[in-house]
Amino acid sequence: MESLAFLVLVMFSILMLSGPINIGLTSRRVQDFCAARKGFTAARRLMFLAIAVVGVFIAITFMYETTPLGPKLFSLIAIGGNFYALKREINFAKSR
Repeated sequence: MESLAFLVLVMFSILMLSGPINIGLTSRRVQDFCAARKGFTAARRLMFLAIAVVGVFIAITFMYETTPLGPKLFSLIAIGGNFYALKREINFAKSR
């Protein structure tokens, strides 16, 4: 039972933190820092993509399970945060 609780804790932590981490990775300061150093931009984009994919898939899992309203709302917030960060990354790539 402890391992199941730990698994739910990890999944919920990823759900809650994927959006803010990705918004932080797409901030202007981090983008300018990575643009000045060779190879950091690709690493940042790969990390962004990995966190976004895992976060959205976990959010979709929570959306379609029979969970209370709270995790479903957090799932919507996580999906929105990840899509907002993706929009920021695309706009930054277009401006370069």
